[in-house]
Amino acid sequence: MYNFKESAEKYNYEPVKLWVGPFLFVGVYKPEDVQIVLNSSKALEKGIIYHIIRHAVGEGVFTAPMGKWKKHRRVIASIFSSKFLDQLYPIFNENNKKLVENISKHVGETQPFDIWDYIISCNLNNVSQAAMGYNLNDQRTLSEFVLAMKKVSELSKCIVKPWLYIDQIFAVYTYLTGLNVYMSQLNRVSLQIIRDKKLEFKSTKSQQSTNKSHEVAPEESNKNSTKVFLDKLLKLNDEGADFTDEDLKDEVITMTVAGSDTSAISECFCILLLAIHQDIQDKVYDEIYSVLGDSDREVIPEDIFRFKYLEMVLKESLRLFPPGAIFSRKINENVKLTNFELPKGSNVFVSPYVTHRCPQLYPDPDTFNPENFSPENETNRHKFSFLAFSGGPRGCLGVKYAMISMKLMMVAVLRRYSVHTECKMSEIKMQIDLLAKKADGYPITIRPRKRTQDRTFI
Repeated sequence: MYNFKESAEKYNYEPVKLWVGPFLFVGVYKPEDVQIVLNSSKALEKGIIYHIIRHAVGEGVFTAPMGKWKKHRRVIASIFSSKFLDQLYPIFNENNKKLVENISKHVGETQPFDIWDYIISCNLNNVSQAAMGYNLNDQRTLSEFVLAMKKVSELSKCIVKPWLYIDQIFAVYTYLTGLNVYMSQLNRVSLQIIRDKKLEFKSTKSQQSTNKSHEVAPEESNKNSTKVFLDKLLKLNDEGADFTDEDLKDEVITMTVAGSDTSAISECFCILLLAIHQDIQDKVYDEIYSVLGDSDREVIPEDIFRFKYLEMVLKESLRLFPPGAIFSRKINENVKLTNFELPKGSNVFVSPYVTHRCPQLYPDPDTFNPENFSPENETNRHKFSFLAFSGGPRGCLGVKYAMISMKLMMVAVLRRYSVHTECKMSEIKMQIDLLAKKADGYPITIRPRKRTQDRTFI
């Protein structure tokens, strides 16, 4: 990643080629070129590196070959409606409350602790409940699922080993490393969850039919019933979406991976950056206080759009440290860029990490400055200058889910605690497996929030 940034700077952010074994890759960094690639019908196929990632998460909408993606994308996109997201607030709020309680044992400690384990556990609970309707704290099966998912995600480290793109060699590798056991476990547990949910769906449908015949109001029979991602998929399937159990499994795993690690990394970086920049943290807290005051009430959907500065902070954190630091597309026909032409058969990689640090787009790009995402600055900048959620037809479908869950977690933590760290921006080192994260954790200390009557910090 650092080499990509260096080569981009050397060649003024024009396309740069490199070879990974026998495979030609071209790095594309300028927003104008990125837009052409991500919007091109000739570049909808995911790059060859996803051949490895598919072994980890299957062929969900994130990794699916173009034919399957076209078939499934519209169905998946229809699920993430405002109505679906609004009913998830109680899940998020409850898990965030547990997060705040769990870290309370560190109040007053002078030695920093790593916030990562707490944040990832909260996110896994959020997404397991939102995707499958299961609470990790109560389900041994789900604990097996999470363990298998963590182990299988290690496959992403193989993307820089092109010899493992050959299926026979890959099979030997997973056998020798024991990863094949976790791959089998992930598939087995996922399919069991789907079978259980299908039985539940069938039972619910039968009950609704009975209620209808007895003239019971639908809202009465469905009172307090949260419709999770898998419920929605099964309903759409029942209406003709035609997803096999294997398809359902891949989509559930994809949402679980996409909705846990990516958000957790983003939230940890945001907390760390606010701990480094106390003045910005103060402004975030002022906004939270202006919306919620001294009350302990939970955040509701009507509140979420009032956290405008917090959204700017989250976007700036994602600009500096995007979890998806690199992604790739396969070029099926020649594609003309602004100054060059990409040849058919090549693999293009786009690096948000590199584009986000281009000084022509973001002045003083290594500095944490939420004003980069003020309405005025966003309007004046190219739309593809910000790529934290990719872009074009194959961009992230869960953007709204991610932003809501991240805002709610940040509000829950920051309204209760102020965060502090000895870490410096210059000390942050990155590592990449499936995603880009901080190499040595997110060390912080916390103090309880208090306010005087004139609303100044003490």
